[in-house]
Amino acid sequence: MTGKTEARELLLDLIGAADAANRGTTPEQAVDDAIAEAILNQPSLRDCLVPGCMRQFDAMSCMAGDPPPRPSWDGKGWATLGSGSIFPAGGHICPDHKQTVTEHWPRRLKLPSDRWSVDCACGWTPTPQTWHGVLRAHWEQHLLTELGTLPPAAPIPDPEHRTPLTEHTERSLSELYDRVEDAEADRDGTLDFARTAFLLYQQAVPALLGARTALEALRTRITLDSRDWTADKVDALLYAILVGADCEDDTEGHVHNDIDCAGEQGLWNLAKQHGIPAEQTIQANQHRWWIANAIKTAKQIQEQR
Repeated sequence: MTGKTEARELLLDLIGAADAANRGTTPEQAVDDAIAEAILNQPSLRDCLVPGCMRQFDAMSCMAGDPPPRPSWDGKGWATLGSGSIFPAGGHICPDHKQTVTEHWPRRLKLPSDRWSVDCACGWTPTPQTWHGVLRAHWEQHLLTELGTLPPAAPIPDPEHRTPLTEHTERSLSELYDRVEDAEADRDGTLDFARTAFLLYQQAVPALLGARTALEALRTRITLDSRDWTADKVDALLYAILVGADCEDDTEGHVHNDIDCAGEQGLWNLAKQHGIPAEQTIQANQHRWWIANAIKTAKQIQEQR
């Protein structure tokens, strides 16, 4: 060992030679083993990415499923920020700030002008920057403002906070010109997006309305058919997907009661009757939701046209 050895010498003084011998070791070996075990099991602490938050958790004990060395290092309730944000290496969020960070999820944006900005989940976006490395500082300031730690910044359009024309420098004027160029690029990008969205809308709406007509006709044909669609396994699945085995009345105040509606367990009762695995039952329920939602959306579109 190098450096200070007072702690080691103190431990040696506290361990009696006789007690060590009874355990088949020596005081020196016992202290060395304890130091080696402490180094091997030292915590790997992770900090909360919110500025000023002092909470930490031990990643090693969390991954191993062991209790942390300290109760305050417990990883329960922590969340991990993925690499799709302004944090390239990700980050960690403590339970106290998980909801706030979720509401202000920061996604990095590269603008057409080769500048960078942040797309915050709350709608906030900073002034475009030439280097993406400063985005984190801008977002942290925004987050602290939302948390009430920092006072809100003065609005840019406020005349009292505008820089007088005579006080502008070449750098400040360049920033203003960059903002104008960014706005022009955003305008062109928005127009292109609007054109694309309109063309897709013109193609998707007729197809969706046609699918609604076909699905409703098929549903009517099945419901008017005289045979028992619950007797056969395949027929039961088709009925559950195309017609629906559960009650789909979503009007306010409606209560499922299995008397004047199909209730909530119709699909699962069919699955139990025919021995359908839970995975297939869940999949059938998802397929029914997509069909019902497509019909509902198509109806809303037709009413608005």
